[in-house]
Amino acid sequence: MNGIRFFGPALVTALLLNASTACATDRDYLKTKLSFRYVAQPNETSSTPAVLDNNAVASGTEAGAFWTNRNIPGLQNLVRSLLREPAHGGNMNLQHVVASVVKILDRPVLIRLLDDTVAPLTSDAYQQWEACRDPSGQRAWPCARNASVDDDAREQCAQAHHESVPSRRDATWAGSMTLGQAAFNAGNAGNPLGTFVHELVHTQDRSDGSAHMFTVSQRSYKYGSDRQHYYYEAMPNLAATYQEGIADAVMMMVDGGISQQMFDWFSRNDVMMVEKTVLAPGTGAGPAPCWTTVTSPSPDIWLYDQLHTAGVREVVPSNPYPGYAYFLVRDLPPRFIVHNEFIIGLVFSEYAQHLGLQRFLDALKQNDGTLFRTCASSIAVLYDALGRAGMGGGRPQQTFLPPGALEGRPDDQPKPYLIPLAYADYFTSYNSTTKEQYASIFENMLPHDWVDLYWNLYKDRVRLAAPLGPTLPPRRQHLTDIATALGVNTSTPDPLGLGAGTPGR
Repeated sequence: MNGIRFFGPALVTALLLNASTACATDRDYLKTKLSFRYVAQPNETSSTPAVLDNNAVASGTEAGAFWTNRNIPGLQNLVRSLLREPAHGGNMNLQHVVASVVKILDRPVLIRLLDDTVAPLTSDAYQQWEACRDPSGQRAWPCARNASVDDDAREQCAQAHHESVPSRRDATWAGSMTLGQAAFNAGNAGNPLGTFVHELVHTQDRSDGSAHMFTVSQRSYKYGSDRQHYYYEAMPNLAATYQEGIADAVMMMVDGGISQQMFDWFSRNDVMMVEKTVLAPGTGAGPAPCWTTVTSPSPDIWLYDQLHTAGVREVVPSNPYPGYAYFLVRDLPPRFIVHNEFIIGLVFSEYAQHLGLQRFLDALKQNDGTLFRTCASSIAVLYDALGRAGMGGGRPQQTFLPPGALEGRPDDQPKPYLIPLAYADYFTSYNSTTKEQYASIFENMLPHDWVDLYWNLYKDRVRLAAPLGPTLPPRRQHLTDIATALGVNTSTPDPLGLGAGTPGR
């Protein structure tokens, strides 16, 4: 943030010692919470995975087939980065972020590591190892699941089929993920360390996915007809956008490259994809699957039709994906732009950069309890939680406003609780021209006192501090300028220095 502070030698030494101690504590914690299971030949579905010895990895004495297999260097590096000391291949930043995420539920995570580089995976292999299909349909795509959400679905299906209810796994596990090497070899699954963090957040996330509104004839449309989601896509289901967006936000804390890539995409007003859903408008829900009830399908399944009706201009890029329309991201109305996961990710990663990752994760933990088995606006609930954290647990009702604010005058006291609301305005390119449009960013479900406080008193100050326009594109410095305009002149660093100034900024 603004201002540079210099530390004396004694304080620098103390900070380094504290960081070293925190790193050791993180590694010790991860050794007890991450359980790695290596599957050498995934198509042999009756085989027993090899359990990696975390203590041996941490001490540099690991041995066995996983470590002698030359086909899986990315998976090997991932495990070493998580468990070893920094001087011997460990990644201190990664370890701290991962330990902080796992503490949301504070239960072990099961991680299957597949060597899928030799033969295409069979259908039985996908099912046995709970793997997801990559675009080719032959290799494992990184994916994860929360144990409680999965247990609930299995229980509902067992009851619907009049079968015995399987034992729950969430008493032991927070969740699980499955990773294969092939997707990383192909270069289309991102940085393995960042991708691991993204999937890890999914294991901690018990938020309701609004499946009842995005299931038609037993088929999920949360990602659209093709069941795929892309970095630059507006997804139909905002609950899914939230789930992917919070995972992206934490991923950006260890992968500065993707953070810069997505900011540059927003800054240059590049294209956003919107699927032209093949489902006919007005189609009813049809029969329900065993794992969820269904209601009338959400109009957002037909997101393209809504954009077309709103008269938003389409563009034609080179090499377009079949079945998709394209729009300039910063030209979209606010309520549509937030259907993109990385718009959500940018808002919350910048919040974590400036106010501390731990504060953001604390809000996620609170959200997890609030949204478990509860249908609500995940986005609105999280913004409310972040605001409450900045207000010491209260909302900005009249009793919290300073003198003068009640008369419509802003004041200059620090307002960290308004930073997420300001960043939401910024990353929708200030396209809200009315308070109603601004409220639509939060599905019109954010308490009105937050909307009123920001829009009536501080919106103009924020927009003046970080102006955007045809010749004024977004710049990274704007995020600090916004914080300063809201009276926040110092960062809130995490124990290892995460926050403003993290590599890749």
